[in-house]
Order: sequence, then C-alpha cells, then structure tokens
Amino acid sequence: MKEGECDIIVNGEAITVHKGELIVIFSHMIHSFHVKSDQEAVFLQVHFCPESFINADLKVNGNIKFLHYLTDARSAYTFQSFTNQLLSCVERICEETNNETGVHHVPLANIYIYEMLFLLSREIEQSVRKVFSVDNPIAIRAIHFINQNMENNISLDDVAQNCNVTARYISKIFKKYVNISVNDYICIAKVDRAMNFICNTEFSITEISSKLGFSSAQYFSTVFKKYSGVTPKEFKTLRTKDI
Repeated sequence: MKEGECDIIVNGEAITVHKGELIVIFSHMIHSFHVKSDQEAVFLQVHFCPESFINADLKVNGNIKFLHYLTDARSAYTFQSFTNQLLSCVERICEETNNETGVHHVPLANIYIYEMLFLLSREIEQSVRKVFSVDNPIAIRAIHFINQNMENNISLDDVAQNCNVTARYISKIFKKYVNISVNDYICIAKVDRAMNFICNTEFSITEISSKLGFSSAQYFSTVFKKYSGVTPKEFKTLRTKDI
C-alpha cells in the first residue's frame, strides 16, 4: 500500500492494510477488499500462480521458503511492512509486465519475480498467518456444497437443504465455525471467482455474471462493488497483468 489504506477480508478475518504495509494472500483463500470511499488509496497489485514455478530449477525453488508456504493449504496470508528494496522490486515487476515493446520485458519480469520471492522468504516465518481449521462437519459440508455450486444461483435455503438442517441452524453453525455468514461467503466466493475470470479469460462482464448464476449483470456489478470496492469494469481497467 503506497498511499491510504484498505480493508481486506480473508476467510472472514478483517485486516486493515495501511501505507507502508504489504499483504500476500495465497491463491486458495477466499478474500475481498474494500477501499474507503472518502480516502484516496494507491496500491500495487501482482497476481501470480503457483503452477508457474513447477518447471523451474528445483535447486533454486528448494531455497525459496515462500514457495513452501504458497503450496501449504494451511497458510492463509502474509502481512508485514515492506522495505524500499521490496517496493522497488514490485514496481519493476509491474513496469515490465505492462511493457509491450521489446523482447526483454518477460525475462526481466521473471528475474524480478524471483527477487521478490527471495525477499519475501527472508521473514516469511514471522509474517505468515495460518488458516483456522473448520472443526465442524456441517460447516465443512456447507463450504464444499457452495464451492461445488459456484456457478448456480444458490441460496441459504439451498445450503441448509443440502446439509439436512434448517436455515437458522446452518446460519448459526457457519457463523460460529467459519466466522462469516453463509450469504457473505457465497458472495465473496463468487466475486473471487469473477476476478479470476476477468484476469484470465476474455469473457465479458455479462458472460461472467451469467456463468456465476447472477440474475442480471447489474446485480452482479452491485455485489462485486460491495465486496471489492470497485465495479467489475473498474477492476478490469485497473488490474495489472497476470504474471
């Protein structure tokens, strides 16, 4: 975060990121972010996939602690202050990935990515946060049902019926063990999936809203903005390229 602040919700936990702080959210985590409307926020955002490092040199990867946490399902996010060295590295990554000219921007970006991973690895054990375990079979079943039916117009009643309990009971259990309401989890999960569609496909906003079971593109945009702070079109315009 270069200027201002934003609130990020990771699996129901709210984290306020201030100027000078850095958060890395691992790809398997359900999350959303909110920028306060009365404040200006300037931040750098980088998306990268664990699969990108599978074919890399094993000797190199073996020395990068960050990659071990990246593939650990128990890891939720890292949260720390960023150094000038790390800020410079991320700025160079963004600059090269947005550079359409020449033949060197891709290899340069790859070099800077590894530099970033080594820098993050320095203090990873002190900054990483673990995922809390969901120790309730009904809540686990509800999460599985939601994740498997992301592209349908599912409701609280649908989740309750699948779990063979009442809507009131599943709401109580879900809030207790997952730390978020069923409806919020459904919406955040859909917004997170929509962000992946926007970043990685050529689907239009209307197509994405239809794929995720929204009744209209307008309602999809309303939900997207509520949980991310921007509309789908704004996110598509502002996002950086995936690495």
